Order: sequence, then structure tokens, then C-alpha cells
Amino acid sequence: MNQSQQGTREQSEHFLQTFFGAGNGVWPDLDPDYRHGHRTLPFVQAFRRGDDAPIVLPRTYPSGDRRFVMYVIARDTMDAAKTAELIRAFAGPTYIAYNPLWGLRPAELDPDDPIEKAILDHFGPGVTFRLTTGKTPQHRTNLAEALQLMQRTVANRPPRLWRLAKPMGRLLAEFDASLSAGGESASLDVLEQLAATGGITATNLANLHIKRLDRLGCSADVLAFPGLLDIVRQNLPAPVREAILNAIYSVALEKPLAENDLDAAKTSLIEAGRVIPDLLSGEFSSFGPQAMTVLLLAARVREDMAVLQRLVAATQHSGHDSTIPSSVWKHVVELLEQEKTTEASADLLPEQQQTLVESTVALALEPHVPVESWGDLLKAIAEGSPKGQVVLEDRRWVDWPSPATEDAALAEFLDGLQDHEADRVWSAVGAFIDAVGYEAPAGQTAHAFIRNALTFDRFGPGDLVVLQALMEVALRAAPTEAEYRDLLGEIGSERSRWVAAERAAIALDFVDRLFLAACPSEDARSNLAYALLEPLWLHQQRLDIADLAFAQRLSQELGIEFAWEAPTEDEAEDKSSAEIPALTLLLYSLDEAVLARCQEEVKRLAPAVKVVTASDHVGSPQLRQKARAANAIALATRCAKHAATGFIDQNAETEHIGYANGSGSASLLRAAVDTLRAAAAAS
Repeated sequence: MNQSQQGTREQSEHFLQTFFGAGNGVWPDLDPDYRHGHRTLPFVQAFRRGDDAPIVLPRTYPSGDRRFVMYVIARDTMDAAKTAELIRAFAGPTYIAYNPLWGLRPAELDPDDPIEKAILDHFGPGVTFRLTTGKTPQHRTNLAEALQLMQRTVANRPPRLWRLAKPMGRLLAEFDASLSAGGESASLDVLEQLAATGGITATNLANLHIKRLDRLGCSADVLAFPGLLDIVRQNLPAPVREAILNAIYSVALEKPLAENDLDAAKTSLIEAGRVIPDLLSGEFSSFGPQAMTVLLLAARVREDMAVLQRLVAATQHSGHDSTIPSSVWKHVVELLEQEKTTEASADLLPEQQQTLVESTVALALEPHVPVESWGDLLKAIAEGSPKGQVVLEDRRWVDWPSPATEDAALAEFLDGLQDHEADRVWSAVGAFIDAVGYEAPAGQTAHAFIRNALTFDRFGPGDLVVLQALMEVALRAAPTEAEYRDLLGEIGSERSRWVAAERAAIALDFVDRLFLAACPSEDARSNLAYALLEPLWLHQQRLDIADLAFAQRLSQELGIEFAWEAPTEDEAEDKSSAEIPALTLLLYSLDEAVLARCQEEVKRLAPAVKVVTASDHVGSPQLRQKARAANAIALATRCAKHAATGFIDQNAETEHIGYANGSGSASLLRAAVDTLRAAAAAS
């Protein structure tokens, strides 16, 4: 053993002595005569071996404190995301307690705690997961055995590359697509991968965080984002600028404008709008009415005529002038009409003169848009043209007709691409899902994107919620029997790659959509439903109570006779939702069929809970009342606009707001049950 190895061994032994010293009663001082030492010995041996499996070390607190935790430590920060996946796979929600909204994340260790200080000193921050479980000896045994199995499995696998790094472009595409598909925790997982892999600037990472918060409607969090004043001074993409403006509208303008108090709105805007001057330049033709309202009122307050003219022109061109609050629009137009026209316009006959508002429209609009349709966009992206990425990033497609108007041509184009072109064009899938919405399905294009996903093994956390959303679009388009069989057969062909207990909700979303959609082939539907439910049935003891209940319901509805078992007495105590008191739950989704299914299941699981639903596209007095009256709120954000999610967030009087990781009934149900549990525990 060389000197370096000897030093490393001594440091490791010093850490173990400190970890099992004062403050940890699980194996005092590693005393070889301690009668319970054999329980902890396998974890210590795994640590000393130094293989690439995550480190697992148990802890009990001093006498009188019954707390028990397991620290799972990644070998370095690059392994943190993978370690979280391993913990979910082997321990899952059955054996550990964690908040599904934020997922499994490294803990903030306490430097004043001697045990956690030892971990920080030896391993550093950002790599340690602090896992808790139930208080009974059986709970502790179950968790310890699950984590021992995790270590043995990783240590005994054939040698292979531990990290399979995805290209940065693929991760960015997965992030955007998962946001569009309503993948709340999936988008967070991808963000964590982006942060861990490096290669992305702090500003760009902040931009992605802001886009995600905007989609969730977390307006106050956007405006409180660290370093926001510095961020807005950068050359921000249009969606990030719009996200910040949306947040300003929700926090500063929504209430006074609803009360028709323009003076109060202007005062509030001045107080909250320190970042606005840096947002008044750049392209804003794709902005929605909330962002445009902020810009119009800010330019009016500043009496910035050049910017005001451009804003009015763009607003009229997009048709948003009818959705801007009337008090703001009137205030803007009055100033423009007070301005003197140029000498040239003064010489015109009275009937030829127009207001400044009307005369500037044509001049303010962009003279040439090289990419003007979905076909143009996909072609430009496939060719690697920067024009396509500019249109995609600035969301200039929002005013185009739906992709459904070009469905057959787009599908044919996608199917004819070379591999490198098809890989590039996946970056447009999030925009496609957003643009299609729930109204006009483009089934053939969705099916072509599904083939793309399967070809390129897109089974990451964000990819799966996208795949489910694409299947929903394809099924709503009423495919023929042959198309239906092909679609379901293709999805089922790769089920073994991703269906597992820790991904139960997404698998159940697929099955639920099969039940809700028209069925031209019972055999094809039954085959896929069986294939997706069987792994969950085999590992049903690891399912969350909401997932288990919904799996049982789907089996009955589709006539698939699995023998689902009732939970044991201990499991029922941990998992039961029937004891949730008389709370009020608000469910929000734009898919009314999903809302109805989730409402029924919540009432069955938690009979005392009052469930109200909402599918509004914008804020309303009714939505305000529902948000204020709710003790818990669960939202599905696919295709939802900030006008609704931000409105709910601003008017909610509860802090218990959960987000579905997908757009199906199972995802919303899991979010609802988890949020209800948190609200019940706090009440």
C-alpha cells in the first residue's frame, strides 16, 4: 500500500470513528463487542470496500429521541441524480418518507450536528440523502434490507460505465418537452441533471428555473429568484422575459385591475417593477395578454412613445387588444392620440388621417419572418438552421394555425428524416404539444414523434410524460383500427425499459388513457394494458396507496383479472387516506375527463374530503373563490397558461399546493393524495 492509499485509509477510518461516535447510538464507537453491531457491519464493510455503489450509513439519536435515519451518500456530485433514482427504485415511497413535489434531493446537512458535520467534512455538500421511515423496528428493518439490496446489486453488476451522459441539446429538449407535457417533477429531474453535468452557464440555468416556475404559476417565486436584477440585464430569451412579466402581472396588477383601480395598478407596478426597464426592448410579438398589459402600462407610465407604438402595433396584430384590460388600453390610446402627427400627415385630408395607433401598425411589425409555418419550422430545425431555433425559442409559432392543419404532411416529413435530422427535430416536440392543446389533435404527427422517441430510446424522466401526452393526442384523433394496433404495439414493445413500481403513476396514465379513448381494437388495448399493469401487480407491495387503488380500478374497468392484495395492517396504518379529515381539495386540469376520474377516486379514498374542480383558462371570480376556500390544491399544468395557474397561486390561502407529474388521472391523483396528507398533517 503506497503512502497516498495509506492516507486515504486513515481518513476513512477517522470518519467512521467520528460518525459512530457521540450523537449516534446505532453502533457506539464501532465496539466489536456491541451486541447489535452485526446489523450495521454490512454497511461499514461496503464503505471500506470502496466500490462505486452509494454509501449507506445508519444513525439513531441519543436516548429518549426515537428518530432513526439512513444516510445515503453519492460518491460525488455527478452521481447525485443517479443515486436518487436508485433510492426510489429500491426503497420507493413504501419504505421512506419524502415530498414527491420536490423529489429526492440531497439534504442540507447541519454543521452544528457532530454526525452531519463529519459527513460534510469527509464528503462535502450536495451528495447526501437523509432518509427517514416509520418508528417501528419492522420499518427500520425493511428500509435497511432494501438499501443493502441496492448496494449489493450495484456492486455486483457487470463492469460498465456508471454515467451515461446525455448531450446538452438532448437534455434541453427533454426539459422543454416535459414542461409542455405537464411533467412537474420530471422537469425538475432534468434541471438537476443539467446542473450536475455542467456545460451550461449559471444564467441559462436560471432561465430554465424561471420558465419552470412560470409554468407552475409560482409568481412570487419568480420575482424572488436570486439575482433577478442581474439576470434581466442579460440578453434574455423571449419566454423568460414573458415569464417575469407574467409574474409581475399576477403579483402587482391582477388585483387592482380586477377592481378597475388604474391608479393603484400604476402605483403597484412602480413598486414591484424594478426589473421592467430592462424588459422593454426586444421581440415581444409572441407574448400573451398578461405580459403585454405590464409592458403597455409601464411604457405609458414612462411615456416612452417609441416603445408604446411598437407595443400597440404588436397587440393589435396578435388580436390581444380585446383581452387587455379596458382601463389600460384606453389609458394608452389616449396618450397616443394626444401626440401630434408629423408634418407630412398634417397635410393629408381629414378623411385620410388616422390616429397614431392605426398608422404605426404596419411599420412596427417585423418586415420578414422567414419561418412561417410548422412545415417550415420542422424543416429548418432538421437542417440545423439557426432560423428554426430562433423561432422555437422565441415562441413565434403561438400565432400560427394548429399543426393539425398540416397533420399528414408533417407526419410524412418526420418519417422521411435521416437519423441526425430526426434527432434534431425532437427539440420541437414540446412546442407541438403546446400548440395542439386539447382542441385540435394532430394524430399522425403525434404518432410520428412517438416513433422518433422509440427509435432514439427516449425513456428519461421527462421523455415518458411526453410519450404519454403524444399517445393521448394520437388517440384523440380517432385512429383507424390498423393505426390503433400499430400505435399500441409500438408503445408496448419497449415497456420493459421503463415500467416499474417507482414509475407507477406514468404507467397508469397510459392505461387510463386507453380506457378513456375510443377503442377500435379490444385485443390491442387489452394486450397493452396487461403489459403495463403486470409489473405493478408483481410489485404491488411497493406501490403508493393512490397508485395501488387506481391500478385496481383500471384492472376492473378493463377486465384484467389480477389478484390485487389488500395492504397489511402496518402498511394500512402508513398508507391510509381514509383518515384524512374534512378538508376541501381543489383539482385543476384542462382535461375534464381526467378531472372527473380523479374526483371520483379521491372521494373513494378519502370520503370526508370535499372535492371541487376547475378547468378555467384564465382567472375568474369563481376560480378565485375556489382557490381561497381550498385547504389543498393539486394542479395538472399541461397546456395550462400562467393566467390560470398564476391566478390560483396568488389567490390560494393554503401553502399546500401540489403539481401532477404528467397530464393523466393517475398523476393528478397521486399529487392530490400527497397534498391532502400534507394538509392533514399540518391541520
